[in-house]
Amino acid sequence: MVSLPIVGGRSRPDERSIGVEPKKVYFVSLGCPKNQVDTEVMLGVVRAGGHTLVDDPEQADTLVVNTCGFIDAAKEESIDTILELARVKAGADDQKRLVVAGCLSQRYPTELADELPEVDFFLGSADMLGLEKVLGGTAARLGVSELGRRSWLYDHSTPRQTYGAGHSNYVKIAEGCDRPCGFCIIPKLRGPQRSRPVFDVVQEVHALVEQGTREVCLVAQDLTTYGTDLSERGLAPANLEGLLDALGEIAGLRWIRLHYAYPTAVTDGLIERIATHPKVASYLDVPIQHVDTGVLKKMRRGYTERTVRELVERIRKQDAKIWLRTTMLVGHPGEDQAAYERLRAFIEEGEIDHLGVFPWSKEDGTSSAMQPQRVSDQQANERAAELMEIQAGIRAGKFSALRGQQLEVLIDAVSDESEFLFDGRHQGQAPEIDGKVILIDVDEQAGVEIGGFVRAKVMQATDHDLIASLDLDRDPEEFDELSDAED
Repeated sequence: MVSLPIVGGRSRPDERSIGVEPKKVYFVSLGCPKNQVDTEVMLGVVRAGGHTLVDDPEQADTLVVNTCGFIDAAKEESIDTILELARVKAGADDQKRLVVAGCLSQRYPTELADELPEVDFFLGSADMLGLEKVLGGTAARLGVSELGRRSWLYDHSTPRQTYGAGHSNYVKIAEGCDRPCGFCIIPKLRGPQRSRPVFDVVQEVHALVEQGTREVCLVAQDLTTYGTDLSERGLAPANLEGLLDALGEIAGLRWIRLHYAYPTAVTDGLIERIATHPKVASYLDVPIQHVDTGVLKKMRRGYTERTVRELVERIRKQDAKIWLRTTMLVGHPGEDQAAYERLRAFIEEGEIDHLGVFPWSKEDGTSSAMQPQRVSDQQANERAAELMEIQAGIRAGKFSALRGQQLEVLIDAVSDESEFLFDGRHQGQAPEIDGKVILIDVDEQAGVEIGGFVRAKVMQATDHDLIASLDLDRDPEEFDELSDAED
């Protein structure tokens, strides 16, 4: 959960609506990076309307929560947050308003409206701009739009106020999804595939770079189908490789990171760019979900274990190291012990650099929810825990192999631990997902600045992070001796 407001970032000039009394707005943003971009659009609406962002809900007259409705845990977090803000509202005067936006509203609009009378306004996953009417006092209580082929999609001219580290930002290049995955509710929450034209994405990234952005993380439900819908909408055809080539021409942009690719649509051209393009980070986030062919069929993923293995082989045969992140879903109906053991064996092979494992969640409206051969929640949770424990050992081995190597590091912030330490990331670490690089041996001559790039030598590792020195001549063994003496 992220509480806002944010200082800095990019927004359009103040365009205060005439006759509208300025509001003080408090935000909570939940869910995935796609939701973060949506929240940033609403922040842009606030700023463009001449309203003020505040960081204390007690001081706000408008409380906004952007919800996630993907799986049970996310829905529970969203409801808990709504109720928490409702208590803040109840303890204030009658002027405070509560707005619930995003995927949960999109999924259960009338149910939420009936069961949560304390909520004043509901906005769906394509209704971010509807916040303007809410703040202007002209909105209906239920402002959730139906999701069709022509549903709203933000562009470079949409007001957007980024938050977090200004040197690194997400850019959503498409919305929605046309995949029929049996366990996924996203097409019903986000609508069908809708890609942004190349020119439009390039314009946005240009503007971000002018404001100090050095890394953009391209995000979509399926990056690899980017552009497939443009021709039918009367727009110039495009694909992901062409977009990367266009973005690579932007001066001042250093890293382009990719979230999320579909296993069957990762082309050789895309892999080549990840491996060799100087501005495309050597990193790919590709949710594999499983390797057992039978389970994949029940998931309606459209590929087999052979497809997965061939993809990993194509990635690993590159001369350059490509950091591979994936997610696995355990406990899906039909995942018997043999299927699980096949998945476990694949993880044990150690080809995955960053892994997330999630137990299957029964989601109404999905085909998986109607399938037999259920796995108990307890067994699914045990399987997830076992795989993560295996991956922890693999990660420790991979970290050990990095000792003594030099890495290019993007500096994100001064460390919370000490003003003499800095937190950064190498190309294989996405922001707030894959751990960090803790930089030591920082002195006034080191040229360290937030948003800058340095070279550092890996000394040691914790369970999730690397410790690296800006002194490239330093010996890791000498660092170990010093650490042991301090202990």
